[in-house]
Amino acid sequence: MRTIASLGIFCFFAIACFAAVPARAEPKPWIWSWWESHWDNLDFEPYLDDAKHPHNSQWKDDKWRPEDWVAQRESQSELIRGFYTADILRSQYIDDDVPVLEVGPAFYMLGGQDKRRVAETIDAAYQVTSSRVNGIFMLYDWKTHKAVGVYTQNGLQLQ
Repeated sequence: MRTIASLGIFCFFAIACFAAVPARAEPKPWIWSWWESHWDNLDFEPYLDDAKHPHNSQWKDDKWRPEDWVAQRESQSELIRGFYTADILRSQYIDDDVPVLEVGPAFYMLGGQDKRRVAETIDAAYQVTSSRVNGIFMLYDWKTHKAVGVYTQNGLQLQ
């Protein structure tokens, strides 16, 4: 009687295992990869920074201007107020005669291009780089109060 019960349990598990085999459209060359034709004709380009090129040369052909963002809002001050509301920016002040823009935690969630655009918008609003010879402003972290970048007439450089 025990052998019949054991045989029944064995058959149950054998049928369950064979029934649970998923359907396969095409086999893979091995378990941890896709076949080469899987990657053909894909035009996906991730929204990532190109680590081989500096930021300034990476986006030199970008046609975007700060006025493009301002045109989407009622005014330039409303746009900048939105940066503060979103916690992209925290504060702005002068430290040792150098303007400082304190960035918030949401600044780090932006892609490199949008970080540059935020800094360029601030410069367009306050004319920091054009108001003095070699005009710059520093970007400081809100938590550590250490420099994370600098914005000059040549654009944004992040550390």
